[in-house]
Amino acid sequence: MSSSRLQPAQFPPSIILPPLSTPHNLTIIILHGRGFNAQKFHGPLLSSPSPTTSTSFRKCLSNARFVFPTAPLGRATKYRRSRIHQWYEGTGDWEPEARGDMRPSVEYIHGILREEVEKLGGDSRKVVLMGFSQGGAMTLISSLLWEGPELGAVVIMSGFMPLTESLMDLLEDKSDDGDDMLEKMSGDDLFERDLEQDERTPLQQAICELRQEAELDPMPPATSFPFLKTPVFMGHGERDHDVELCHGQQAAELLVRMGALVQFNTYPDLAHWYSPEMLRDIVKFLDKHLGL
Repeated sequence: MSSSRLQPAQFPPSIILPPLSTPHNLTIIILHGRGFNAQKFHGPLLSSPSPTTSTSFRKCLSNARFVFPTAPLGRATKYRRSRIHQWYEGTGDWEPEARGDMRPSVEYIHGILREEVEKLGGDSRKVVLMGFSQGGAMTLISSLLWEGPELGAVVIMSGFMPLTESLMDLLEDKSDDGDDMLEKMSGDDLFERDLEQDERTPLQQAICELRQEAELDPMPPATSFPFLKTPVFMGHGERDHDVELCHGQQAAELLVRMGALVQFNTYPDLAHWYSPEMLRDIVKFLDKHLGL
């Protein structure tokens, strides 16, 4: 179905590329940025060469199945209500536009995760969720709200996290302060709630807040969080003027405060995109944690 015929919140078919080699031991689901689609995004990414060899990103992960979903068409307030592919309306805390319409994308991505875990015989540790820019934000949202078994890894390229400030406020209310979160990496209540009388932990409060932002149905506070067992790679260009480096750093700090294992890498000459060096580091990260 062509994009011009898509209805709001309707997801086009994903682009799926089978492994180049057997056995199939890894599936990587990759979310494009706002204004892109899977058709435009997947080719340049997979063919990007290593900085030291001519081997492409796809060939470096030859046993991986790649799944590229496409976001639904929506009218973007930031772009004068133009219809573009976006995972939700809005961006991050630094922009005035209101956020919304997260729920369809979160539920859709969770459905893909369940399908891909099943295809790998239930081994969720062989499934990686990855995203660029707004796709990176949706990757973080979806992984934080994922209630299935822990994933193998989460990878963010030039990404950010909505609600960073309010979620950090909830986490810091009962947390130790004074630590520099980035040094821990390898590589008053906003809504006037009485947290002292709230029996939920700060982490439970933060995840419940994120569920509300995504307009998901209310649930009892979770007692376990799969994302705490899932390593996260975040790569960001120091010359990124679309999603400035500080927004990536703040997202990483939030994840560390939550208790996640985060590797945050920066790239001095990189703008709002990925680079062969970043893709090389992603391959190394996946090999380190998944034993490719």
